[in-house]
Amino acid sequence: MKKLAMAICGVAVAACGAADAKTLVAYYSRSGNTAAVAKMIQTATGGDIFEIKTADADYYPAEYTPMTEVAKKEIADGTLPPINDVPDLTQYDTVLIGTPIWWGTMSSPVRTFLTQNSLSGKTGAPFVSHGGGGAGTSFADIEKLTSGAANKQGYAVYGDDATSDGIDAWLTEIGVK
Repeated sequence: MKKLAMAICGVAVAACGAADAKTLVAYYSRSGNTAAVAKMIQTATGGDIFEIKTADADYYPAEYTPMTEVAKKEIADGTLPPINDVPDLTQYDTVLIGTPIWWGTMSSPVRTFLTQNSLSGKTGAPFVSHGGGGAGTSFADIEKLTSGAANKQGYAVYGDDATSDGIDAWLTEIGVK
């Protein structure tokens, strides 16, 4: 009887995918562009969503130019700003990581998230929003911080130009949908 139950479970998983597979869409957004993409991905995957925030809501200056100066310094010296509490990542099989591009790479709050949390044994894929410079080195930089994960191809979008069709195509291509 036990063998029959195991065989039935094996067929169900093969037909439908891992029954308990869970996806987390974790993102940081400064202007709202990355948040919009994250919400589209969450809708497409049916996964959970988590907004990475700095522990202090006033950590970054409100004005754009002073904020970019802080971001540039953080990236240059490797500063890891404190972030909010992260959900238990052990319950997720796939973690999709979203970030705006700051000075050609991921934002510092995302660097904190990836430095402080292991994605080893999970499927990971980055998505980024940018203001015209493309993904820069962000995909390679994220892959370095998630070396124990099965890293998939990233998705880059200019500003708020993401479309459901584009996101669906990417998710299908990387085997998440």
